[in-house]
Amino acid sequence: MDREIKRKIFHIFSILLLLPVLYLFGKYFLAGLMVILATTVYLIVKLNIKNPITQLLWFFIENLEREENLKTFPAKEAFSLALGITIVSLFFEEKIVAISIISLAIYDGIATIIGMKFGKIKLLNNRTLEGTVAGIIVNTIALSFIINPLIGLIISIFVAVIENISSSKEDNFYIPVATAFFSFFLFLYLRNFTPSL
Repeated sequence: MDREIKRKIFHIFSILLLLPVLYLFGKYFLAGLMVILATTVYLIVKLNIKNPITQLLWFFIENLEREENLKTFPAKEAFSLALGITIVSLFFEEKIVAISIISLAIYDGIATIIGMKFGKIKLLNNRTLEGTVAGIIVNTIALSFIINPLIGLIISIFVAVIENISSSKEDNFYIPVATAFFSFFLFLYLRNFTPSL
């Protein structure tokens, strides 16, 4: 299996694991956990600490990290993700945190996998139309478990735009943060017309 596809499968499931943490312990606990994980990973990588305790982390880094990051900043994307989720958790309500987590996990993962396997029509930054459409559809379905499907579709289209214009190396940060801001203002606007939102 292609390294990037393996990386994205891990990306989907590992990020979705943040949802139970969010719902069981709350957004501030999640933010604290992200800070602790980011700091720990940064120190392990920066100081090149290799022992039986850090063996699993290095296994994931060596097998799933992008080649260019291995030479410069191993676990860079995990660090960017932790920073993005921390910001979202500290400044937005729990529902918006969940939307950001789902969109980062599902849209980004599905769009990349489908784009790599079936993509023919190229868009910006090496993205594909097939991957983008698949990402929008699957992300909308996933979001429909927690919000109105039409609102989920609007958010998914926004996520697709952000993912297409941003660098793939930084989307772990941009997607959750941009999605949170967009969702906040979208809900603020819609509440004027639909009080139940």
